[in-house]
Amino acid sequence: MASFDDFSIQLDEIEGRLENPQEAMETIGVVLIAAAGEAFQNKEFGTFKWPPQYENQPSPWIHKAGVVSDLAKGERIKSTRFSPQSEAILQDSGNLRDSFSVRVLSNMEVQVGSDVPYAKFHQHGSDLVGPAVQPITGSMRASLRREHEGAQGDNKEALGKMFSYFRRDSITTHIQQRPFLGITDQIEEDIRGTIELFIETGQV
Repeated sequence: MASFDDFSIQLDEIEGRLENPQEAMETIGVVLIAAAGEAFQNKEFGTFKWPPQYENQPSPWIHKAGVVSDLAKGERIKSTRFSPQSEAILQDSGNLRDSFSVRVLSNMEVQVGSDVPYAKFHQHGSDLVGPAVQPITGSMRASLRREHEGAQGDNKEALGKMFSYFRRDSITTHIQQRPFLGITDQIEEDIRGTIELFIETGQV
């Protein structure tokens, strides 16, 4: 049978751990980042299933925002822009998926976030943070014309859809919400387990 001295020692150890829970807070941050990675892989976050891209667009299909992004960067239009099956949602470059970092703010607070400017549009959607606006330049219009002239078949027809957009000074895109950060039931359970393990053993 454990003595009162044994209980006192255990309580002292627990108190010492709670005074410096840095490692536990960092682990909680890692749990959140891992859940974000799973959201990109599974195209859902908790019970929130990510909506498909341009689901009701008439054939031939084209990723309009992707085309605009390619031309704004001065790049050739990627072949994946013409196939919904080959377009991994929010993983065009992998920059967003790989951008998450952890910062422990206090013994009771940890921050997980991204420094990618467009992260907020996808996390919250345009209904909350407003639409994304991309200016259209003369060089972008010229590039679209060249791409259209060199394309064939469905790709040529799909690119033809873009000319009406490129007559404007800018394109305003309403972005659907596709969250990847937050607390789901599973994440809450994982955090609780992390805390319990840390209190009991000092390890995470």
